Amino acid sequence: MTDDLKKPQLRAIQYFYTDGSFEFAFGLLCLLLGVYFCVEVHVQGWLSAVVDGSLVLVMVGGAWLINRLIKLLKERITYPRTGDISYRREQGVKRAGRIAAGLVLGGLVGATAAVLIGLSLRGLDIMPIFTGTILGLVLGFLGFHASLLRLYILGCLSILTGAALAFSGLESTTSLMAYYLATSLILFASGGVTLWRYLRTTPPPEQEQQ
Repeated sequence: MTDDLKKPQLRAIQYFYTDGSFEFAFGLLCLLLGVYFCVEVHVQGWLSAVVDGSLVLVMVGGAWLINRLIKLLKERITYPRTGDISYRREQGVKRAGRIAAGLVLGGLVGATAAVLIGLSLRGLDIMPIFTGTILGLVLGFLGFHASLLRLYILGCLSILTGAALAFSGLESTTSLMAYYLATSLILFASGGVTLWRYLRTTPPPEQEQQ
């Protein structure tokens, strides 16, 4: 693929991240997970079993909220200023393959997490550094895909936050709660700065005409 074709594609990818909606939505999911682990810390008995079983619902509901929030923010703020870009959706076998790969990867991550909980070393909580590294790598991959420095920085902060909590001496569930709450604040801050810069440099069309 020539550079002349790559540049428009890269700009289209970067446009998705231009308004901070990704950070707000991802931060909301982390906030939901932080609240989930906070509840898990404070409940006992049969309520604890109910909370444990609701993690899948939290993840599915969080994914739905992410899509809704991104769509809402872009419809209210971004599209009126700089227009809409329709991204081509993959169809058929290729899309099914990606979905299957995602499910397999999710299963492997869950199984690895369960093993690491059982093998946690004394004085070192594996879960926050494992979670921080996984999310950090995801953010780093997105940063590479979109060629955006701030996503690389968010990935590094995720890994550092998880590493710091791994040595904090907190109980595993408490450290996960702290990780997700801290990460949500970092993402909200990044999204706020990105949105502020976007609004500052991209006024509505009616203001440009005045």
